[in-house]
Amino acid sequence: MSRQKTQVAILSSKADGYSDVYERLMAMSYQPILLEGLQDLYQAAVSRSIDALVLAVGSDIDFLRSAFHQKATVLLNCPVVVVIDEGNVDVAVESIRLGAFDVVTTKLSSNIFEDKLNDAVGLRQSSGFTCEAERSRQLLGLAERVAQTDVTVLINGESGTGKEVLAKHIHENSRRAEQSFVAVNCASIPESMLEDMLFGHEKGAFTGAHQRHEGLFEQAHRGTIFLDEIGEMPMILQAKILRVLQERELRRLGGNELVQLDVRVIAATNRDLAERVVEKEFREDLFYRLNVFPLQLSALRDRIEDILPIANALIKKHRKLMGRAYKLSKETQDFLRLYPWPGNVRELENVVQRAMVLAVDGVIEVEHLLLEDYSTVSARVKDADQHLTAEREQAQQIMNEMAQSSVDQTPSDEGLSDLTWKSESKVILDTLSRFSGNRKNTAEKLGISPRTLRYKLAKLKEEGVAVP
Repeated sequence: MSRQKTQVAILSSKADGYSDVYERLMAMSYQPILLEGLQDLYQAAVSRSIDALVLAVGSDIDFLRSAFHQKATVLLNCPVVVVIDEGNVDVAVESIRLGAFDVVTTKLSSNIFEDKLNDAVGLRQSSGFTCEAERSRQLLGLAERVAQTDVTVLINGESGTGKEVLAKHIHENSRRAEQSFVAVNCASIPESMLEDMLFGHEKGAFTGAHQRHEGLFEQAHRGTIFLDEIGEMPMILQAKILRVLQERELRRLGGNELVQLDVRVIAATNRDLAERVVEKEFREDLFYRLNVFPLQLSALRDRIEDILPIANALIKKHRKLMGRAYKLSKETQDFLRLYPWPGNVRELENVVQRAMVLAVDGVIEVEHLLLEDYSTVSARVKDADQHLTAEREQAQQIMNEMAQSSVDQTPSDEGLSDLTWKSESKVILDTLSRFSGNRKNTAEKLGISPRTLRYKLAKLKEEGVAVP
């Protein structure tokens, strides 16, 4: 599991209750998010994708209850690890009763704390929707927020971007998670069959209808129905779908009985429905019924940080069939990140499966991908590597020159390590400012890991330095 950007929120009952937990999370390569109060839970929920919540409550059982009450409204399915003082059995019991994933004490060893938190994060990340890019994490946060309601969702995105995976993630994070998730592709079913599949029929409704058949809407009762490629639905059926959305009831083919429905509707399209409304190919009233809460799923080429995590998740998914472990070579990783992926995640999965068949030694090389524009992308990889190496060398030269300059101009009673740190700090802050506070780009520019950069920035904050 990649934890480079795994976000864990920390909420403490005491103003000074963060430090120990914060340091532990930093050491585990998680990204800690400090919440100053219960009100910050809402902001964190709508602006980020929180993988786990750590509640440092000590012995404050009232704070514990308030935190769980607030969490229930904004982070419904986020796992919680509660940190309590040694010997507080009542707080531990109440934590479990309220739904905590696990309870640990302040004296627990780092290894046990790490194992428990890893288990919590693993539970949270068990869904098929893998994301590391910031825009993807923001989208996931919105999806999980809307999952806690029953409003209709319209997911827009190119073919193969994972719209059904996102829809299923919404279902799994909703109060309907224990009920059915029914998916139907409106573009792949003949018009003559689609109405029967959606609404069902009564016995004798047509030749061959020997018994009553419940349609997909009824099968999704109390659960979720996912209408993929809704933009391809025939106009005559659009009117019937509109009635179901408005009245929450349907009539089977050949029947008179009205069937009441309790179903959550999620629709998806790779077409511009607003444009199809203008072209009179999609009903305007249905468009507004569906577009209550729109979610835009970006193409894979626009969320580069997601490519490798998704590729590794796909390798994990298919490796049981192959009977061996696999890994991506450095050259393959670079290639995957720069390839434009016109077929999005669907194409990536096909490429991964093909490469796993060809990589007999378990190491997936570029030639195993069998992509047509291999030479073009390989040239881009080489150019990018040369450019990045040159920038790193330039940054290192600047740091060396500034360190030497500080040695020449500073009184001798100041240590060399202090001078080096001052020079290094200035370069870090200048570079961070150039990239508008973007940690990832700053780390790449300086030639250091994101974890090392986080450590250095934390050190600067401890010294009272304002960090962008």
